Amino acid sequence: MNTAHGSATGHRGFTLFELMIVMSIAAVLAALAVPAMHSFLQTQQQISAVTNLMTSLQYARSEAIKEDVPVAGANCTGTGVCVCASSNATSCDPAGNWSTGWIVYTSTNGGQVLEASGALQPGLTMSATPAAPAVTYQPNGTTNLNALVEFTLCDSRGAAYARELEVDVAGNVQAASRPGYDVTGATALVCP
Repeated sequence: MNTAHGSATGHRGFTLFELMIVMSIAAVLAALAVPAMHSFLQTQQQISAVTNLMTSLQYARSEAIKEDVPVAGANCTGTGVCVCASSNATSCDPAGNWSTGWIVYTSTNGGQVLEASGALQPGLTMSATPAAPAVTYQPNGTTNLNALVEFTLCDSRGAAYARELEVDVAGNVQAASRPGYDVTGATALVCP
């Protein structure tokens, strides 16, 4: 006898109670995941900004070596290739507000923006210590800097999550591998 159509064991759905249990578990898991996801996104924004600045600095150094043009001026007003703070992606900001963006600029051939990076994501701030409106590269790859410049990137989580990037007089660029500490890993960062 074929019992496929007349089976006594029918398909059963979820009860309202079972559905409420599953929904409660899903709500608890979502409540735990949202703060962690927000922190993850903040970290990724910081890493992206540090990587972008590092790439711009390395590109400027490469172009300075390639162009072999002597450098004059700390704010990209002479000849050479530099990275400077910029709020409009076309000219350097003499105040050095790096949070509004930066440009890679060469004054050869009448002046030219080689690359522009826009403002940081909302909630992120970047400062340079000592204050540096520009990093200018010479044909031998060194900078116009008199001392090491430390770029510190902070967000709403404070200094414990800050990121740092350093540029030395020789033109080397290095990012800290440990959040909240400088490149050496020994000195804690401070956010404004």
